[in-house]
Amino acid sequence: MHAQAIDVHFDSSNVFLHFADGRAVGFPLDWFPLLQVASDRDRANFAISLDHQQLFWPELDEDMNVTALLSLPATWQPWPASFAGSVKCEDA
Repeated sequence: MHAQAIDVHFDSSNVFLHFADGRAVGFPLDWFPLLQVASDRDRANFAISLDHQQLFWPELDEDMNVTALLSLPATWQPWPASFAGSVKCEDA
């Protein structure tokens, strides 16, 4: 069974996906340049797919695949180490 995304929130350096089972998993905003520079209004305008596996920001033309993100090793980084970031988990 896949984790089902139910919400998303941001802090100054991370995007946190919230799941139906109560977990929240954070990913560095550096991994999502469009979301990193987006306004709070644009970040708040998102949709979750019916299967809860995709998040989409229509005004930004940005999307996230939940299964793909959760399958990444915690040390994976999309860019060289100068963009230091790691997956962060927090209890909801």
